This record gives sequence, structure tokens and C-alpha cells, in this order.
Amino acid sequence: MTKLLAKYKSLSAGIFMKKSIKNKNRRMAIGSWEYMWQAAAFLFACVSIFSFLIGLFTYISLCIFHGLSPVLPWGSMSSLQQSIIGSLILIVCLFSLLMTLLLIILYDRLIYSPVKYLLGEVGNITGDRDLSDNVDQYLRGGRKSLFDLYNPRRSWVDRVQEYVNRASKERYFDEITGCFNRKYFSQVLTEILKTHILCSLSQRMIPRTNANICYGMYLIDIDHFKQINDEFGHMYGDQVLALVGQTLRSVIGSEGVVVRNGGEEFLIIVCKNYPMNYSVLAEKIRKEFCDGVYVTYLKTQEIRPLTCSVGFVPFPLFENSQTRISVQQHVDLADQAMYMAKNCGRNTWRGIEPLFPPLLEEEIQRSAASVEYGIEAGYFRMEEPNLFDLV
Repeated sequence: MTKLLAKYKSLSAGIFMKKSIKNKNRRMAIGSWEYMWQAAAFLFACVSIFSFLIGLFTYISLCIFHGLSPVLPWGSMSSLQQSIIGSLILIVCLFSLLMTLLLIILYDRLIYSPVKYLLGEVGNITGDRDLSDNVDQYLRGGRKSLFDLYNPRRSWVDRVQEYVNRASKERYFDEITGCFNRKYFSQVLTEILKTHILCSLSQRMIPRTNANICYGMYLIDIDHFKQINDEFGHMYGDQVLALVGQTLRSVIGSEGVVVRNGGEEFLIIVCKNYPMNYSVLAEKIRKEFCDGVYVTYLKTQEIRPLTCSVGFVPFPLFENSQTRISVQQHVDLADQAMYMAKNCGRNTWRGIEPLFPPLLEEEIQRSAASVEYGIEAGYFRMEEPNLFDLV
């Protein structure tokens, strides 16, 4: 747009651009009417023009078939021609009326009524109870003129999308941290992960390459968060949660999703290309957390740095038993690994590294329920910070 404005500075070019934009908006907005009679008028005009062209073609064809001239004054026409014209006029009028009625019924059932229902549902979620009552206002897209059949600004689709986005944000986002909430994990992310497992079943026997995708689950818990609320107050606790959410989203970027799992716990779903070094990312999360998360008490100007404990597990844990351990069981394993990190002094991380999958279903479920059992049985081992992992 900037180049066009620089190139066409003359008045005539400006007028041309305005007309082009206006025509474009009209083409995009056809179908957004304020009242049903406007839709009926527009559809009747279109159907009438179409019917007239069909009737004219039929009249010319019949005249040629009977050896008559189609272009004659009414008084010079034969009775056959007058009968043909009269019949065609009657047929065109009836066809236009019936077709317009049919299209209006379809418009009402396929567009108007569903939009009204959708706006009502969105209104229940967002609190805008009058959306369904003012469906005409939203269908017309904010036009001021009752006789304007076009929408120069936004169509009802844009308005519906605006409210859907608003409702989705309120439904799936945590207000304090700016991260996704638990509902988003259970209703959206879980289905995405299940779909990934099902789609990858056919590739289990194929050697993995950089084109393959690896998932990892990281559970992060703020160390001694209760002390912040007890000593400084819940307002400072909320500030810490907001800073944690911002820090974790910055660390993960576009490679994952951060979910507030509840309280001071955060769940991160990471998606990277194979091979994925889970321990390096765990250390990066821990370090960035320590460097970026702190609380400043305004009364005493005390600055208290905060740490976190991290537990992680690859998803799926066992490649040969992908569908036998649920998504929630993976989260529970990451949670157990995180508590092991807390028991080892906090400000550290622990991770689960699979060795070989259990053969029996009972063993799979027992190892999925208890990290200690899986380690003792040799199904996986516990990763912990050391120089080798951080290279």
C-alpha cells in the first residue's frame, strides 16, 4: 500500500484507488444485510435478471424455430408471438418470485438463524446477553444506512470471529500468568497429542530422522512459593506468577506451549525435531528461571530471587507402547520426577529416560503409576544434572 501511495500521488490516481477499494469492499461484503427485505430485494433483482435473459433466449429460439422475426412492434406481431411473450413474462415473474422465496428460506436457515444461535451462545460465554437480540446489527456489520445493501467496513463474519476469539481467550487463558489454563490442556492439547500418537503408529518401524517430531513434558514448580504469599502478601504472589509465565513463554518461544497446571505449577509441552536433548532444555528452563524471576518488596526494598524444581518425561515414554500410557499418566510421571527434584534440594531438575518397554500390560501400568517401580524394574532410569548432560 505504501508503494502504491508513493507512486500514485496525482488526484486522478487517488480517485481511482478509492473506487477500487470501495468496489473491493462491496464484493467482499455481499451477503451482509440489515433486514431480510434487503436480502429479498437483492436476490429478486439477481433472479429476475437471470430469468429475463433465459426468457429472451427462449423467445428468440422459438421465433427462429417457427420462422418468425423476433424484432417486431407489438401490433405487427402474430398472435403466436404475443402468446409466447405473454407466457414467458408470466413464467419469468412466477419463477423469480418462487426462486427468491426459496433462496430467502435457505438464507434464513443456513445463515441468519445459525448466526443468531451462535451469537447467543457466544453471548452466554462472554456475558454479552444482547447479542442474539441484536442479530440484525451484527449481520449488517455496522452500517448506518438502512438502504445500504453492502458493508463498507466489516461483515458479520468478522464480528462473529471477534467474539469467538474473545470467548476462546477467556475460556482457555489464565488471566494472571497469560498462559493457557488447565482446561486448554485437557480439551485441546490432549487431543492433539493423541492424534500425533495415532498418526505416528505407521512409522514405528521406520528409522527416525531430523524430519521426525519429538514431544516432551516439563512440570515446573516454584520453590517456597507459599513463603512469598505469607511474608509479602498475595499481590506479590500474583506478580511472581505473572513473571514466571512471561519467563517460561520466553524460554520456550514457538517450540512449545506453557500451561498453568494449577497453583504454582506450570506444564510445558515442547515440540522439537529429532533428536531432542531433554536435559539441556531442563537446565535452560532452570537457569532462565533463576535469572529472571524475583520479587521486590516495596516497603523494605528487599529483592528475593526465586528458584524452581523441574521434572520431565518424553512423550510418548515408550515408542513401542505409545497408546498404552495415557497423556495424563505422562503428566503424573513428570510430576513425580519434579518432586524428586524437590526432595534433592530444589533448584534442580530430574528427568525420566526410557530404557526398554515392559512386555506385560500390568507392568506398563505399574511403571506408569510409580517412577520408583519403573526404575527398580529397569524400564527407565532417572536423569539428573551432570557435566555430560549439559554439554
